Amino acid sequence: MATLGIKNVKLALVDKTGTVITGANGIFKDAKDTSGIFTADQDTAKGIATVALSGLTGTITPVWGSDVIVYQSAGKGTPSSVLTINDLPNVIKQAILGNVLTAKGGYKISGKANPDNLVAFLAESREAFDDDAPVYVGMYMGTASEATTTMGTSNANDVRNTDVITISGIERGKDGFGAHWFSDSATFKEADMLADVFKTATQSGSGTSGQ
Repeated sequence: MATLGIKNVKLALVDKTGTVITGANGIFKDAKDTSGIFTADQDTAKGIATVALSGLTGTITPVWGSDVIVYQSAGKGTPSSVLTINDLPNVIKQAILGNVLTAKGGYKISGKANPDNLVAFLAESREAFDDDAPVYVGMYMGTASEATTTMGTSNANDVRNTDVITISGIERGKDGFGAHWFSDSATFKEADMLADVFKTATQSGSGTSGQ
């Protein structure tokens, strides 16, 4: 999947069926919110630095028989994604991490990720090497965590700390972990892709989730 640049990352909180959560419990923590999807880009989060996926496939183990390798046993991977974003809004970041605002205006450092707080995301490249058609990658649901954060002194140059969020994927029933999309594909439809990653309550009720 050769890409050139990155445009944005869409993020949403989802329930255990992969359905986007809106309103006061959604990513904006706003009772008036009806979309539940936050787009991180140069305007809302000072841009995306990287989206790095790993663990997409498991270990391949040779199976021997009659003194030769007769088969390759393919284990399942445990996909995870590291999103490096220059400046996520605090409310969005804490919502992704599953942290709750206290009465004293702080977010408790609990020492563990919140496995009940599920996040879906969809990243869009600026273009592909061969043409200006973007490439997409999305994960249906996962647990977000932030292992470290650093503050440092500025000197002759500004010393900035970015937001580095790891999303450890889990499978959405038979749908799997997520998918790649290529906008130059003959069957590609952006609306279908968005509906696949960011399921609505209507989709869940109609049994179209692939579960």
